[in-house]
Amino acid sequence: MKLNISWTTESHLGLALSGGIDSMVLYHLLTTTYKDTYKSLTVLHVNHNQRVASLSEAAYIKKMTEKDHVNYESVVLDFEGNFSQESGRKKRYAFFRDIAKKHHLNVLLMAHHEDDQYETVLHQLLTGRYLHGNLGIPEDYERVGVRISRPLMKVRKRDIREYQQAHTVKYFEDESNLEDTYTRNYIRHHIVPDIEDADALDLKQLVNIKNDINELSDFVSDFAKNIISKGSLSRGNYRQYSPLIRIYILNSLLSDTSTIMSRKALESLDQTLMSGPAQTVYQLDSHTVHVEYDQVYVKKAKVSPISEPLIVEDSGNFIYNNYHIVVKLPSDEFPLTIRPRLDGDRVQLKQGGSKKISRLFIDNKIVASERKAIPVVLNQHGIIIAVGAIYNIIEPAENRILKITKEQEDDNKK
Repeated sequence: MKLNISWTTESHLGLALSGGIDSMVLYHLLTTTYKDTYKSLTVLHVNHNQRVASLSEAAYIKKMTEKDHVNYESVVLDFEGNFSQESGRKKRYAFFRDIAKKHHLNVLLMAHHEDDQYETVLHQLLTGRYLHGNLGIPEDYERVGVRISRPLMKVRKRDIREYQQAHTVKYFEDESNLEDTYTRNYIRHHIVPDIEDADALDLKQLVNIKNDINELSDFVSDFAKNIISKGSLSRGNYRQYSPLIRIYILNSLLSDTSTIMSRKALESLDQTLMSGPAQTVYQLDSHTVHVEYDQVYVKKAKVSPISEPLIVEDSGNFIYNNYHIVVKLPSDEFPLTIRPRLDGDRVQLKQGGSKKISRLFIDNKIVASERKAIPVVLNQHGIIIAVGAIYNIIEPAENRILKITKEQEDDNKK
């Protein structure tokens, strides 16, 4: 069996070794036929702690590497009862990153093969997950601070099985691979075999589809990045483009959030930008998408604004919901109360009459995300004397100052 070698004789290789047939065959090849193609090898084994047999399997792999004088690193993951494919992937790659840094690995090898490529492309196409980065499995790329290479990507699964039988390579079977619980397993057991049995169908065309879509996707992604200016998107400009281009623009806007949205969720956000209200906030896992008239931007989710009143009994400088408040008033005008707006709050107008603060916000185009944070200042009689920087009945004088300014944010709306 021929490996696609992407390393040199001076390379320190890492091998992600699960104990399954694919990685155990790759390990056998690296310690026999290809043992002179690299300088040193470190095995990285992840025990997801989801099966009883995983402990004995890890013990076997450790003993095997000791016998072969191969460096061995392992980790037992703890999910506190909340295991998922995605949580497992995140913890697994965090371990890979740490070991790659510890041992200065040049290349981290993974045992994905040609059949994995077919299954992945089909899975992404049939579940609508092909808009998040490249389609399929990359053969060679950078991740977790190390170059990841898959030397079996041009090898069929049947060839791996033949090699295992010919060389009596011991491996461990995860029973869940035999079930159809996961979508990937269903594709492997039912869809791929039917395609192979049909004379008019060719699995290798999936690789052509992958390459074609990735080339087009890279082109559109570069275009979409140019639509974003300093982390902000013009809603009017966004509306000029076709639905597919708009999806790529949204992906570009969300690129720094580590959030992966489904096609359905992206289309929902797109509908909001196309025909939704002038102002709204779209909640993600760790970020929020802010729609403020023509401007659309992403911010890290923050703790809710302070809602407890602040009682001010003397002159001084105060911070409330990221607003800087300077108070210099005669002692008989205290205490003051600083709080957020409440329903029904009204302010007195100089020309007579009153106006609801909610209307004051609209008139001054105060964005929805800011309205809960703006401080409202009341005097000792419960009369509103100031609302943020947009309303203030205190005329500045030597001994009468009530100044409210917004503190400069550090995250630049990200």
